[in-house]
Amino acid sequence: MTIEHHPDIATLMAFSAGTLDGPYATVIATHLAMSEGGRETLSHMDSIGGALLTAEPAALMSSGSLDRLLGTLGDEKIEVVPHDERGDDALPLPVQSYLPEGLVAVRWKWTGPGVATADLAWGDDGKSRLMLLRVGAGRRVPEHGHGGHELTLILQGAYRDRFGVFAKGDIADHDEDIEHQPIAEPGEDCICLVAVDARLTFRGRLMRVLQPLFGI
Repeated sequence: MTIEHHPDIATLMAFSAGTLDGPYATVIATHLAMSEGGRETLSHMDSIGGALLTAEPAALMSSGSLDRLLGTLGDEKIEVVPHDERGDDALPLPVQSYLPEGLVAVRWKWTGPGVATADLAWGDDGKSRLMLLRVGAGRRVPEHGHGGHELTLILQGAYRDRFGVFAKGDIADHDEDIEHQPIAEPGEDCICLVAVDARLTFRGRLMRVLQPLFGI
């Protein structure tokens, strides 16, 4: 599997630092599980971060500081484990807990002609959302922009837009300055793992009117 599209370096740095909210961290971890090059880049970032921390001068800590710090950390850790590609349809490990029965068991919600979604989780900030997006083979998503930060990882099939072709393992890292119209490639539905923190901004008047019904 050749992966052509990777997350923005700032997004990867935030993942390395542990500052991404859960939905975004899950998408990045799933991409890294599928991308050897991405894991190598992350390893370099982790090494740089460790060196910077080591170079910081020591500071005195009050009694109980360590216990308070550990108490603020979440129990859940997202593992970046290489995905086994030896002929099965198992999903990468970071997303398996949300889809224990795989993509075939997903309960899809119709959100437009040829388009369906399925919610998986919400972030701790109450805004970020982890979801699946399915676009029927050869169908297109209406032209739109993004109200915030959106990460889209291809799990199955492929789509194309003005930025190129995005296939399995590729990730699109878009902010509010981006507008595009993804079109699923023929032959297979395109299924994506998506993290968003705001609704899409559609250009067409009809889509803007119907958007509350679609929930995207």
